Amino acid sequence: MKKGFILITLIIVIIAGLCFFELKPDNRLNPTIVKSPTFNISKYTGIWMPFLRETRIALGDIDNLRLDGINIVAIGIKICQDEANNNFYVCEDENEIMNSINEFHKNGIKTFLILNPANPDSKINPHSPEKKGIALLDKLTPIVLNWSEIAEEYGVEMFCPLNEPQILAYKNDNDVSAWAKDILPKIRRRYNGKLVFEVQGAKDHLYNLTGYDYVADGGFTSTKDIADHPEWIEEMINEEFLALKLNYPGFKYIFFNAGAFTGPDYYWWEPIAIENMKNNSEGWPDDFFTVSFESQADFYNIFFNITWTEVDGYFLPVYKGWEYRNKPAEKVIRQWFKQP
Repeated sequence: MKKGFILITLIIVIIAGLCFFELKPDNRLNPTIVKSPTFNISKYTGIWMPFLRETRIALGDIDNLRLDGINIVAIGIKICQDEANNNFYVCEDENEIMNSINEFHKNGIKTFLILNPANPDSKINPHSPEKKGIALLDKLTPIVLNWSEIAEEYGVEMFCPLNEPQILAYKNDNDVSAWAKDILPKIRRRYNGKLVFEVQGAKDHLYNLTGYDYVADGGFTSTKDIADHPEWIEEMINEEFLALKLNYPGFKYIFFNAGAFTGPDYYWWEPIAIENMKNNSEGWPDDFFTVSFESQADFYNIFFNITWTEVDGYFLPVYKGWEYRNKPAEKVIRQWFKQP
């Protein structure tokens, strides 16, 4: 009887031990993670959402995004700066960002993560050389590496270390190049997806981006001239596109945040809004970058006609006065984005 009791006790201990090892959670895996959908994409047809405000709007409009042909979304990770010690930090809810990735994946839409210091809370004056360059970029490195690990964990399709790098290195492309080169292998050790580097105007900035998969040409904006002189806009697009191909040969290309501003709402740092155009150094009229709804639609049609066959995709702005949905431009975008 005693031997039988010992044997039963031993069996219970063994079973309990096995259960422990089976049920013990793996700290490397978050059970709530929803990986990216597995379909292949021949052309990225996406939107750019710089903050959680835009991400929430998009999540409430999933069915319409599908009708627009959206197969990927670029989610901005808002970066702010602590005035006490000048360190950067993520200043929107990180859990909400990760939950948003899950929700897009659940709904069959791939994701692209990009850190975004282009906002007033970053306390960066885009037009000042003060405290700029490699020292400022290096402060961002730990956050970039952390989010590259999150991008890998969630199966994010694309990752970009920084939106608008020029604002952290005023007129100093060499420092941006040095930082991009230094951080590249560190990201590669953590993230196995497609690695993008954003250039805010290929005509204006020449970086050494050897080793990155994609160059994202950012910020191309239509002007009011499109109403009377669409040929001028065609010329501008052709010039920018040619500069992209000449300055960054051998890369895959995407256009990022290229659009037409219809107003009236905007974010503080955007120089194109009427309120920020007053007394501009170029002598342009206050409404130089503000176009009609019809002109916004014309812009996208011209833009896609010129660039479509030679780029891997687009991420259109959908924030405030840049929004295309419920405007004539949406019909144009659907026609292009839903091509077989």
